[in-house]
Amino acid sequence: MVWLLNDVYDAEHRAYFMSEKKMELTPLKIRSHGASSVMHYDERYTPYIEMTGLLPFVQLVSRSTPNLNAAAVTALIDRWRPETHSFHLRTGEMTVTLQDVSMITALPIEGKPLCMSTDSEGWRHQMEALIGMSPQEPEVEDGGKKDRVPAGATFTWIAANFAHCPEDADDEVIQRYARVYMWYVISRTIFADGTGKNAPWMWLKALTVLDNKFSWGSAALAYLYRQLDDACRRTTKDGGVGGCMLLLSVWSWERLPVGRPKSSKWNTWDDHDNPVRQPTWAYKWDLVSEVAREVNLLYKQYTNEMDSLTPEQVRWFQS
Repeated sequence: MVWLLNDVYDAEHRAYFMSEKKMELTPLKIRSHGASSVMHYDERYTPYIEMTGLLPFVQLVSRSTPNLNAAAVTALIDRWRPETHSFHLRTGEMTVTLQDVSMITALPIEGKPLCMSTDSEGWRHQMEALIGMSPQEPEVEDGGKKDRVPAGATFTWIAANFAHCPEDADDEVIQRYARVYMWYVISRTIFADGTGKNAPWMWLKALTVLDNKFSWGSAALAYLYRQLDDACRRTTKDGGVGGCMLLLSVWSWERLPVGRPKSSKWNTWDDHDNPVRQPTWAYKWDLVSEVAREVNLLYKQYTNEMDSLTPEQVRWFQS
C-alpha cells in the first residue's frame, strides 16, 4: 500500500500544531468578498459581460452575498489535505468538484483553459492601452529606493476611478468600464489573494479579449485548491485564506451541519427575461443569519462538531 500523505505537510499543518503541539490557533481571516457597493453595476455592461460567460456569476455577487462564517470555514480547512485536494473527515473524504462550481456559481466549466504568461513587464503601458489609465508610480525621494509595487491596482484606486460609468459614454467607454468592473469583481470574489486589497494585473489581462470562451470555473476551482493548500499551513494570527469563499461556504452548508446558518429570506430576483441570468444554487442562501457569538469560541465549537460527525449527518450529494 502506498502512503499518500506527506510528512512534510504534516509538520506545517494547522491540525498538527493543534493536536501534537497543543497550540490554540485562531480562525483564519477570509480575504474573499462580494462586489462592493461602491462599484455600481450598469445594465449597459451586460452584453460585454455576457460575452465572457461571467454574467450569471457577476449578477449573483453584484446584488448580494451571504455573511460568511470564518470560524466554520477554518474548522473545515483544518481538515484539508494538499496531497489529495480533499477534506479528510471522520465520515470519509469530500471535496469541491467542477459540478459544484457550475451549480453554485454558474461559472463556465467548458472552454479554453485560462493559461497565459504571468510576466508583468510593461504592465502599466498595457493597462493604459486597455482601460485608459494606470496607478501612479510611488514617489521616491533623492537617494531613496523604489518600493516594489504589485502589478495591478488597489480596490480603492479602481473604485475611485471607475465606480460610475458616465451617462453620455460611447460604446468604447462602456466596454472599458465593463472590463474594469469584471476585473474588480473576479479579483475580490474568485481570485482573492492573501491580502484582499489588490486586483492583480493578470486578471485584467485575461479580459483583453472578451469572447475568449475561457473555462472560468476550472480556473476558480484550481485557484481555490491552491489557496486551501496554503491556508491549512498558516498558523499566525493574521493568517488568511483567499479564493472563492462563497463557493466553499455554500458547498459546506449544503453538505455539513457544522456552522450551517439559517436562511432568513430570499430577495426578489430579476432575471431580466434572460435565461442566462437565472439564479444559481447559491440563491438558496441569499440572506442568512449572522454569527453573533465570539468567533474564537465558535471555532472551538465547530472543531468539536467536525470531530463528532456521523455518516447520517453528511449530505454527499446536493438534493
